[in-house]
Amino acid sequence: MSRGDSNEQLCPPLKLQHLASIVLEALIRKNSDIIKDPSCSECSALSTNQLPKAHALRNYVSKIPSPIVSDILHRILNYRGEPSDPRKASPMDIFILIHSSLQKFVYPKLPDHAKRYPIPNTQKSILESIHRCKFLEVLDLSGMDDHATPLDYNDFQNSSDCKEHYLYVLEDSIYHLEHLVILNIGNFITNSICKAISETCSNLRELRFCGPCKVSDLGLRYIAGTNLTIGSRRRRIGHLSDEELPYVTTKPISGCFKLRILSLMDVEKISLHTISLLLIHLPELLVLEHNHLLEAIWLMNKTGMSDSKITFKLLSYEGRGPAQCNPEYFAAFTKLCPNIESLRLCMTFSDTFISLFWFRRLRQLSIFRVSSVDNLDTTLTLIGHNLRKLELRNCTDFQSGAALHIRKNCPQLQSLILEIDNTDADSHGLEGVLHVPIEANNVITLQNHVQDLHSRLDRLQVTMLSVMNNYGPLNQLEELYLKNLSMGSLLIILPFAPNLRTCTLKYSTRNGEMAPNLSDSLFFKIFEKNRFEKMETLSIWCKTLGVRTARWFTENCSNLKTLKNLSFWDIDLDEQVQLWKEGRQRKPIPVEIDF
Repeated sequence: MSRGDSNEQLCPPLKLQHLASIVLEALIRKNSDIIKDPSCSECSALSTNQLPKAHALRNYVSKIPSPIVSDILHRILNYRGEPSDPRKASPMDIFILIHSSLQKFVYPKLPDHAKRYPIPNTQKSILESIHRCKFLEVLDLSGMDDHATPLDYNDFQNSSDCKEHYLYVLEDSIYHLEHLVILNIGNFITNSICKAISETCSNLRELRFCGPCKVSDLGLRYIAGTNLTIGSRRRRIGHLSDEELPYVTTKPISGCFKLRILSLMDVEKISLHTISLLLIHLPELLVLEHNHLLEAIWLMNKTGMSDSKITFKLLSYEGRGPAQCNPEYFAAFTKLCPNIESLRLCMTFSDTFISLFWFRRLRQLSIFRVSSVDNLDTTLTLIGHNLRKLELRNCTDFQSGAALHIRKNCPQLQSLILEIDNTDADSHGLEGVLHVPIEANNVITLQNHVQDLHSRLDRLQVTMLSVMNNYGPLNQLEELYLKNLSMGSLLIILPFAPNLRTCTLKYSTRNGEMAPNLSDSLFFKIFEKNRFEKMETLSIWCKTLGVRTARWFTENCSNLKTLKNLSFWDIDLDEQVQLWKEGRQRKPIPVEIDF
């Protein structure tokens, strides 16, 4: 449950133009057909009975200013038919609202693996209408592919003939969209669509599609401009006769030579040679995403390509499988792609970190399963001064020493994400301090020992904070996400990040306890070092923190807007409600308390 700001802040006044678009939307949808006509043919979005009404409504919409129509269309495309809002876009809505002045059409995949459940024929209507957008610059149809729509709701899965027909419709539409700059069509692509893109979209900067799809080496060679066809030449030099064509230079004129981003993830029928051709013939390419990119570059280096002094402009690489994260390929990769700034790997091998020193210009490093942090210190010594983002998830062997190396060698960090698999992985060195002897079997002895442990732990915390003062602060750090980090690692990082804006601390339940060494007293020692003056969003899952820490954040962090997950703290319901009231009444910026 979330209790936020006052009603006037939760419901800001709507602009008159937005109110007008809402009224017009209601009027248009009231007169259009919301469901599919049963008499509609398989290869048509609207039936012959619906077309007269659709044309009349489209004529009415054509008189409305295009920004308002675009606003209505964008809103309708985002209706998902949820219980709280059962509205969905209908085929006739799409037919009516797609207009010739549209510059951006986005029907993307939903986040977090959510699915779309559209009304039948809605996707068909999109493909039938998109050709009218002569000035379209951004087209995203990834929400129509097999990954984004369940089979029962996908217009093209029940009939191969229907899907083939609409692939031809999309191909014909591409020939009308000469101004495209960004194109994402999911797996709705063929070799002939690649050919249409290469002949028409000469200004394309970003192209994304994915498998499974019917694209092979042939289609990608059209994109790279290595396949010359008479059809493509005739589109650009149509004034020439057949007798004059042989005298024209044979240099190919089709191809997307301005491409900067090309994503081909899970497209299987592509050879390593074709990947090499894409790198060579697309000189502006900064990002090429494919499952076998690393192997292709290694093969180019193996065959002597590095001796030709050719280098590519690629700035990022993402390895989604073990073969794509093999550190044996990294040296060859950096020879041909020396400008890599962003590296995302799904896992590490035993020598991954020692191999990362080849990437001297690295600014972003993300690894999603870290088996060991051995040699991390050596790598950070060489590349840490450039790092702006460091993300290490699912670490199974992480110690406080690794946090110290991050603190010492990465002064420019803006985002730090450290996720430990369990609290034991980051607790080495505390066993001796917290050990309770078995012979302490009476209450007085046990009480004295507990007091001694508290005092020793308190001295340890004070000593660590004073020692950490000898290293420079993380002044650039604005985003911090720590999961299951021990007290030692927390004291190395959190007190010395004065400009944090977003902070998340998460401790998972294990053996009925959560972060036993984190307490209000520890955080008050941290507050003496760091006032968190720029903190805007705070989220903590920790059963050992109480109301004193929560109240300090709400009273002293003047920029704090959101305090999340208060129900995971050691705070009873009455105290939670009281904190919520105090946060709501705080001036000038109220705090939204999320339980």
